[in-house]
Amino acid sequence: MESPTTSIYRVLSEYQTGRKWEKQELFQELHRWAAIFAVEFKLEVPDIAICVDHLGRSRLGHFRAGPNGFGLSSEIAINEFHLPQREFWEVLGTLLHEQLHAWQQVCGKPGRHNYHNKEFRAKAESLGLIVDARGITCYRTPSAFTELLKRQGITVPELPAPALRRLRGMSKLKKWSCGCTNVRVAVSDFRARCLNCGNEFRRIDW
Repeated sequence: MESPTTSIYRVLSEYQTGRKWEKQELFQELHRWAAIFAVEFKLEVPDIAICVDHLGRSRLGHFRAGPNGFGLSSEIAINEFHLPQREFWEVLGTLLHEQLHAWQQVCGKPGRHNYHNKEFRAKAESLGLIVDARGITCYRTPSAFTELLKRQGITVPELPAPALRRLRGMSKLKKWSCGCTNVRVAVSDFRARCLNCGNEFRRIDW
């Protein structure tokens, strides 16, 4: 017999995906992909309320483990502010990122305040999400994440041409900038947005 708590999450999902409104299709896809990620990556996540809301501009999404305003024990929110500027595969990357926080609550040892500790980052990297301690995420291709999207018909950008061979003594780190912050990373395909300004990082070749 279905528990009252499980029933609440099911009814909420049915309400979000079943009624005719401007976000019906988006919620249908978010719930569908949340289920796909949970099964394909064996996440064993609990029931989670999914919402699309206006968060701070520095955030692409969040996971809340404690009760939200409705008393539900787990919540994933996708920031509506950034949706018009993002490709859908990036939104799915945020969804999976937040589901990994839910996975860690059940199967691991989460850091304080959803801190992206070594366990979280190792799990994310095993799926193709490269996450730093601040939560900035870029993606490796091919990876379990991108290959799953491709099998489901979601277009994922290809890797750029291989980097030129380094000269002796040349650093592997390449400079990228969002406009307000500069970072140096060793990966050849750095896909991330700044949590401060919301801009995507671009390669700087000087």
